[in-house]
Amino acid sequence: MPDVLSLRDLDRASLDAILDRSGRWADGAAEPRGGRPRVATIFSGPAFRTRLAFDTAIDLIGGHRVDLPLTLGEREPIADTAAVLGGGVDAVVIRHGSHADVLELAEHCPVPVVNAMTASGHPCEVVSEAFTVRRRRGSLDGLRLTFVGEATNLFRSWCELSTAYDIAVTQVAPPGFEAPQAYLDEIAALGGSLATTADLAAGADGAHVIYTDGWPEEARVDGPTRVAFERTTITADLLDALGGDPTAGEGVLMHCMPVRRGDEVTAEAFAHPRSITLEAKRSLAPTHAALLEFALGML
Repeated sequence: MPDVLSLRDLDRASLDAILDRSGRWADGAAEPRGGRPRVATIFSGPAFRTRLAFDTAIDLIGGHRVDLPLTLGEREPIADTAAVLGGGVDAVVIRHGSHADVLELAEHCPVPVVNAMTASGHPCEVVSEAFTVRRRRGSLDGLRLTFVGEATNLFRSWCELSTAYDIAVTQVAPPGFEAPQAYLDEIAALGGSLATTADLAAGADGAHVIYTDGWPEEARVDGPTRVAFERTTITADLLDALGGDPTAGEGVLMHCMPVRRGDEVTAEAFAHPRSITLEAKRSLAPTHAALLEFALGML
């Protein structure tokens, strides 16, 4: 059964199957497919939305959640933890800072491992966001997404998704916070599309989706970094200028949350009719249920 560590692990056929199944869960048309899988969850940090989404998803598929309040690699080698987990559960969902640690866990664990978030990627979250956009547009192909902010784990997962679908990603970030050229070349070599700019108006021009993440810590206090990021604050005027039909996924705003109104977005922009952030968060449980079914070989 497959791990879900990065969106690079999933080909287009697998992603289509996950998104289709997500729709059935979202519509209340899906039923558990038998068995009662035991799913271990290991979450670092508050992980409010992650915990809620996976707890609901495990319940949807008829599973049993085993919450483990441990820190990976703290008291024993990761390989030892993996061996014990493999003898007690059917899958592991983990949110942990180090992507290398999660890769090591997956290498030694005989059951599938699902990356609920690391510093290098946020694949489950982006599947949920992509599902929300796909429901409105009918397809991910031809999507133009503008990511406003530094090159975070969410940004990288969107770039990885562009290697499976015809998605053009443009990053808007102040100088010094843009994705390095080597990363642009890497995504291009995988068939994806990625460009960077420091100009918010230029980056947003023609975008179907404006997506933003929280600012880095140094931008949250007065200083030159904050001044640079203030040029990327998304306003209601910017959203008004996008054009297109938001019900068809044209000219919409999504935020990863938690949101700091007045920093990455104004309060008016977050409450704007074009903002579909909360709709996307309602997609977390159905998409996570489909992802778990995929990892468990139940699709």
